[in-house]
Amino acid sequence: MKRIIIILVAGLLLAGIAVAGLYFGGFILQAPAAAETEAAPPPPPATLPVVPDSALLELKNVMLPANRGGRFRNYINFDFKVEVKDEATALQLKQRVAHMRAALVADFSVEPIETRDGPADFDDAVIRARVLAALRRAAGEDIVQDVLIDRVLPVKG
Repeated sequence: MKRIIIILVAGLLLAGIAVAGLYFGGFILQAPAAAETEAAPPPPPATLPVVPDSALLELKNVMLPANRGGRFRNYINFDFKVEVKDEATALQLKQRVAHMRAALVADFSVEPIETRDGPADFDDAVIRARVLAALRRAAGEDIVQDVLIDRVLPVKG
């Protein structure tokens, strides 16, 4: 009886080894690694999005008035980066920097920046929109594309 059990176990072991060899050899079904490589499509080629040409013109040290509760409090010193369509336009606008500063000061002198709690506590989105509108009036509607507030420094006073 012991011999029969040993022969059956050895036969089952040999049959298992044979089936495993055929499976991993690719003759029966497919091996897991081969199934993954064939099933997954190749990744698309890496392409970067097309970025339109643009250039930045810096307006530094623009002093704009600020008030709180309807009373003048102090000035706020801004550095702006003006986005234009290309370098040639940026060079042309460098000649108009004084006009653009004057337009900003005139616009914000009529309606100063309203601060809430501190000297630089204001709504950035509102200021960016107002600065963009003033610069588009001064430089041209199609020339100025966007404005970034680069630095804000409240002037003590």
